Amino acid sequence: MESSQISDPRPSPDIVLPPGFLSVKQIQELPSTALKNGNLINVLGFVKDFQPPFKTSGTDFKCTFQILDFSSRDESSGLKITIFWPQDHMPKFAAGDAVLAQMWDGFPSLLTNYVTEIHILSTSQIPASLSGITKVPWRSHPPNKALKAPTLSETSYVVDANQHVADLALPSTMEFQHRSEQAMNIKGKYALLKDIKTGTYYNLLGEAVKIYDAPSGQLTLHLTDYTANSQFYDHIWGGGDSTAARDGDELNYLKSHRKPVSNWSGPYGKLSIQLTLFDEHASFAREQVKTGDWVLLKNVRIAYGKIGGCLEGYLHYDEGKVNVEIIESAENIEDNDPRWKAAVTRKLEWKVKFEKQKSQIQDTTSAGKRKREDEPLKQNAKARRKEKRAGVEGKAATKEEKLRARLDLNENIRCEKPEHPAVLLTDILKPRIIVDPKDPSREYHAPFDIRKCKANVRVVGFFPRKVEDFAIGRRRSDFDILSDYSGGEDTDPEETMQAFRSGKGFADRSWEWRFALQVVDASDKSFKERTWLLVNNFDAQMLLDMDATNLRRDTAALQEVKERLCILWGDLEEQTAALDQLKTPKRQTSVESKSPPPSSYKPGDQPPLDSDDEKEDEDTGNNSRSKSSHPTIALSEGDANSGLVDPKNTNLDPKSPAQVQFRNKAFTCCIKQYGVKIREEDPALANAGDGKRWMRKLGLFGTKIM
Repeated sequence: MESSQISDPRPSPDIVLPPGFLSVKQIQELPSTALKNGNLINVLGFVKDFQPPFKTSGTDFKCTFQILDFSSRDESSGLKITIFWPQDHMPKFAAGDAVLAQMWDGFPSLLTNYVTEIHILSTSQIPASLSGITKVPWRSHPPNKALKAPTLSETSYVVDANQHVADLALPSTMEFQHRSEQAMNIKGKYALLKDIKTGTYYNLLGEAVKIYDAPSGQLTLHLTDYTANSQFYDHIWGGGDSTAARDGDELNYLKSHRKPVSNWSGPYGKLSIQLTLFDEHASFAREQVKTGDWVLLKNVRIAYGKIGGCLEGYLHYDEGKVNVEIIESAENIEDNDPRWKAAVTRKLEWKVKFEKQKSQIQDTTSAGKRKREDEPLKQNAKARRKEKRAGVEGKAATKEEKLRARLDLNENIRCEKPEHPAVLLTDILKPRIIVDPKDPSREYHAPFDIRKCKANVRVVGFFPRKVEDFAIGRRRSDFDILSDYSGGEDTDPEETMQAFRSGKGFADRSWEWRFALQVVDASDKSFKERTWLLVNNFDAQMLLDMDATNLRRDTAALQEVKERLCILWGDLEEQTAALDQLKTPKRQTSVESKSPPPSSYKPGDQPPLDSDDEKEDEDTGNNSRSKSSHPTIALSEGDANSGLVDPKNTNLDPKSPAQVQFRNKAFTCCIKQYGVKIREEDPALANAGDGKRWMRKLGLFGTKIM
């Protein structure tokens, strides 16, 4: 190599460089006046870091690597060398490779120019002693130039220095490779799915459309940002074999014989990529991410899958980091990620387009099956039965309409299946007769029947006696995501008060609707044949079009509930409250409340659960409920109405007709009949087994106050 035009101001005291070379530290300390002159510099060191080449805005590619020598042994970073060459001229490096380069001084890094030479000796091929230095396999770049290999003195330096290379802060082979891979596309790493390519790392933002566990603790997540990529798997709409295998490859050498996948909910086409998550990423996604969430995944490696040849993504271990982030809406809509808003816009456009195309396909299919309108149609047996059934239903509908007019039913209450005729409550309550298959002469009554029907009823009572108690609270639990979990009411009061007394305040509570309506048939003028309809949380949400909340604290919600119930039962609540007030004597002495001080309450807390009195606090609006304010019965495990009232409880009977004037309109509602298990001490009556018997229950469902 030609010697540098800059003199060596301070040779290394440890290992002497060959003549004409500057150490890393000398180059970093060159005065600015020398840097401005643009001199050629000879440098010799060991590779610490490498950023693979990427396309620049011009015609060349760019790559950067760092080298260390013994003058910078105490430094964490080395000397950067930047190369601008065509892609086929670019060198490759590994950790610890020896590099000899003649570069152009372009502070803060050395740059290539037309006279640049780079010679590389792989760390695995550096001789252990000077005896083999005459046959050292140096690799020289650029390949289109006739370059002279390094001299024996330069090679001797590399062999000698390599004996002490452990003193340098060089990374391991695995760490070096990981850093190199991460450095790819370091600028503009975020990409739309339509733009990703194999062998590259990206940040991806999209919607999780399917999640399931894969073998060996991995997690598979299908992601879409509603952009199409020709290298993705093609999800076909139309249903079919859910186990259809992936075939074909990226070059279309193999033919595809796939069927539509029935368990894929969309988007259809080549709009989704399969991602495999490992380690911390998989654990986080398994616990936190659910289908429909929008997520940002960082540093996803893209490669062709082993089966089918489609592009897939992999999220590997990243030094303890979790590169999965759930995107949540900001309080200010303008602060939301613009990439997210763009993706949601594309989703809306896709849904509109898909629904339109689906409708066109269905219309075309239907038209192909229909005969021409001018061709006479011959009715088959099925068509005749359909026509006859339509005639019967038409007559029933006419009869139903006359009945509604005669009963003056409330048009502001609607229920499901309006075409089904209403039945009398006496028919609903009539027990089903079961014939013993072994002895046809023997019959007995079924304890309950599983059925759904429609009836015209009028509300004549309700429970609890106060609308404020139509919603109950319980401590939140991780198990709330289970559809059949009804909470731990038995342990809530004790645990809640323990938390309060320890200074933690009341636990956050979940509120649910639980109440019952006592009804009579709309045609019953005596109001004697009364039946209780239980209303669970889900059916109450539909009835009231509201979510449950603490009605004893939320006065606005309480007022809204009362207004909606007024449509259902008229002034029944006002009459009942007035009669209750007349019946209850005023207390002569005050009872000391066991409630905590008013300042201890938080909005949404349930009233104190250890109070024996029901007493209003006029100053704060707080109140406490009696422990017996919700009489309960033991219901079957998982029953939707668990914890509601026992219709046999005499405290639930409303006032007699002489005291309450029922001026509310009757209405049509849907009623479901089912059975629950209750305790039974008499073995002869324990028809549900294990000391329990069946009790028939009626519940209101599918009904809404408009």
